[in-house]
Amino acid sequence: MRRRGYRIVATEVEALVRVRVDGVAREFTVRADAIVRRWFSRYVVEVKAGAHATVAHRATRRQLFEYAHAFSCRALLLVDADAGAIHRIEFAR
Repeated sequence: MRRRGYRIVATEVEALVRVRVDGVAREFTVRADAIVRRWFSRYVVEVKAGAHATVAHRATRRQLFEYAHAFSCRALLLVDADAGAIHRIEFAR
């Protein structure tokens, strides 16, 4: 990521997700692989390999959606470790 102009801010970053289930508050911790910066933008990074390294994979897509909410970010980066590709992911609002 550094070679492509991203500055790694932190790795194994946790965020707290709060939900209510039948009126009862619950909290869950989620952990992203990294937070990076490039220019004036901040991104949450998820690194995947194989068939999981695409938003077409349901579990990956759901995980990224959860991260977008938990970390309050507009865009995320999905890194395909096998291909060395970095994909910018944005969920439509």
